[in-house]
Amino acid sequence: MNRAYLSRNDIEQIAKRVSEQYKSVTVPQKHLCYAVDPIELADVLGLQVDFQYLTEDGSVLGLTTPEEALIPVLDMDGNPFLCHLDGRTVLVEQRLDNLPRFRGRRNFTIAHEIAHQILYRLFPEAYGMQRRTLCDYRRSSKPCKQITDWAEWQADTLGAAILLPEDAVQEGMFIFGLGDQMTVLSKKYSPNKFESFCRMADFLGVSRTTLSYRMAQLGLLERNLLCVG
Repeated sequence: MNRAYLSRNDIEQIAKRVSEQYKSVTVPQKHLCYAVDPIELADVLGLQVDFQYLTEDGSVLGLTTPEEALIPVLDMDGNPFLCHLDGRTVLVEQRLDNLPRFRGRRNFTIAHEIAHQILYRLFPEAYGMQRRTLCDYRRSSKPCKQITDWAEWQADTLGAAILLPEDAVQEGMFIFGLGDQMTVLSKKYSPNKFESFCRMADFLGVSRTTLSYRMAQLGLLERNLLCVG
């Protein structure tokens, strides 16, 4: 299948259009800082989010497809059944919705799958020509692992950009006392800034890893030492 190879700038432009659409519907004017609710975002885009037990071990966090499909999932007792997807549904692992500590991963998983749907719509020849295109998002034991699959990199990058619009990140940094730019993100070398950063991540509903990567992409963080302490 031919892929639509997008640059980071291409993805940022797509994300800005999506963010403007979201803000026009859900964010009050003169709101100083806002957090994107990915379920609300899905609704604005004509999508729906459904939570199911996707696998026994929880290794698959989310999946979606641009076409109708029957996807094997599990009920609460672990019994398999087929879940019907209509081509506009994002399936997310139920365990992510059960515990508050999974909030960041839950929100990013939804945004990642929404990103796949956006790319399906914008580039149907690249993403919709296969008889069955199913994109699943899997758990990694390495939170800072490099993404090597191009389509997944695009979904990750677009997902982060729609979940963390540039204006929301900048306003969040101002409100939480991080200034215009962070020199270093490190619990060891800059504990006060690190605590403010963590509060900002909680407010925005994302993981620390996702926020740190997004800030670095936007040129708002010079040295990201989150994964090394």
